[in-house]
Amino acid sequence: MKKVILMLLALVLSGSVFANYDCYRRALNDFSSDSAAFQVYSDDAIELYEERPEKAVKAAVSELEGKLECQKGSFELVKISCKEVVPGNFISRVCYVESQHGYFFISMDMMEQLNIVFNRWD
Repeated sequence: MKKVILMLLALVLSGSVFANYDCYRRALNDFSSDSAAFQVYSDDAIELYEERPEKAVKAAVSELEGKLECQKGSFELVKISCKEVVPGNFISRVCYVESQHGYFFISMDMMEQLNIVFNRWD
């Protein structure tokens, strides 16, 4: 019985790892490039971008996962850091977000679209 439980646990964990890898593959168009740019719209992220940018970028990445038809949480965000390029102007904010497969730069344009650039780790 113990072996069966361990085998099921290993199967579940390997499926999760495969799903994360599959999302990474989709983001980079079957590994035909080292980086990719996306544009998403999320009411949740737009509302949060000025006051709580860390939550906004999590919503943006979640929206991207949906757009790529990935399992939610596939990118496993590790570190988020946001800075305003022009101090006092939240629209100039750029966020750097690390994940297990690479990193994102996320910013918002004047049409309230979130621009996401994903770069793979070398």
